[in-house]
Amino acid sequence: MSISGTQWQRIAECTKLASLHVTALSQLKNQLISRKLPELYDDCTKIRSDLLDATLHDVLPHQKKGGGKSGKCMPQPYHLIYFPTPTRLSSLYPDGTDAIHAPGPPFTRRMWAGGDITFDDHLNFRSTRFRCKESITDVNIKGNEGEEKIYVSIRRRIGFGTSDLARHCNSISEFEDPIVENRKLVFMRDRSNRLKTPTASQDVLKFPHMADAKHTFIPTPALLFRFSALTFNAHAIHLDKKYCQEVEGYRNLLVHGPLTLVLMLQFLTERMRSMHGAGKLTEKSHDQIITFVAYRNIAPLYAEEEMTLCMRQKEEHLWDTWIEGPEGGLAVKASVRTAKEPPMQVERDHPTKTFQSSRLDLPKKLGENGSANSEDDLASDEDLDSHEDEKSEMHEESTRSEEDEDDQIDKHTTNRGKTSRTVQKSSKSNPAE
Repeated sequence: MSISGTQWQRIAECTKLASLHVTALSQLKNQLISRKLPELYDDCTKIRSDLLDATLHDVLPHQKKGGGKSGKCMPQPYHLIYFPTPTRLSSLYPDGTDAIHAPGPPFTRRMWAGGDITFDDHLNFRSTRFRCKESITDVNIKGNEGEEKIYVSIRRRIGFGTSDLARHCNSISEFEDPIVENRKLVFMRDRSNRLKTPTASQDVLKFPHMADAKHTFIPTPALLFRFSALTFNAHAIHLDKKYCQEVEGYRNLLVHGPLTLVLMLQFLTERMRSMHGAGKLTEKSHDQIITFVAYRNIAPLYAEEEMTLCMRQKEEHLWDTWIEGPEGGLAVKASVRTAKEPPMQVERDHPTKTFQSSRLDLPKKLGENGSANSEDDLASDEDLDSHEDEKSEMHEESTRSEEDEDDQIDKHTTNRGKTSRTVQKSSKSNPAE
């Protein structure tokens, strides 16, 4: 079959448009990565942590007053309610989100896709200021023209905010960043530029293993409001039911991505305490500290609908924790590594010395099969490279390929929470695949 001159002309025009589209998106990626973000400072006062404790008290089972170590250290991952971006009302998008990480119009609709956090030490409730250095590390663009989704990866490095503290440290790199967080946000086009009719069917993933412990509760609009207030977050999908239904196409308010992470890690921490009390853990409960977590938000969770926190122990220092929706579908999945923490030594007035004395005892190195090597093969405080290698293996084990992750998120951002059929995954498969 021959191609006419008119057809060749149309092909050339389409090719030219596609080339211009790729060039424009490439420029957008470069602009985002080179964007200079402001440093954020926070005194990390204990009162805000106490307010989050009060908010979660009736939600989580046996919720203890936070702070560990007699309340001197910030619970994990309570740092998520600190270091808000001080955005003026006039700078917010119509849905209440800020533009600091956004690609710009028309990509103004934001969702929280997931991330990972490395805890190298505690943040202590001290009379010292902490700082958060933020940068955009990667940008990925998925989807056809007109239906693109832009995934923005952000790194947050949290450490001491007073510059002269570094002079009191033997090694600046050793003490600078107790917490390193990577988070991924997805930005979509304005609703006016997108199809409003959702696809009728949507898969419901199931976690392939039984949970060691579960806890079911119903998140309320008051819970979502309080967490929004604590995080300085005015996003309408958490606050305005009418907006969710009439503009975004959701059936109710959405539960925050960071809130689900707080719930999972606090539930896991409490269950580790309970397992120790029942003689199921070999290490003392206060010696078990989370050193790394990788998580994904897979499906939306709604206010006034049941959600179930689940956890299971895979190995001595490896844990799965996840959240199921009202139909038992997998909504959030996290893989967690813990380590034995040495007890706090002598109290010191200087915050840097307190930080040094509470340095985590890093877990054993992993072999090729993911299991620990000999008892003598422990990572020292100086051997941080081995910890980075271990973290990479953990991250690789706990996350699906980038394409599969984005495909699953695409289904839920496009279909907006409507479900019709269940896909039961084999117990031999990775739950994230």
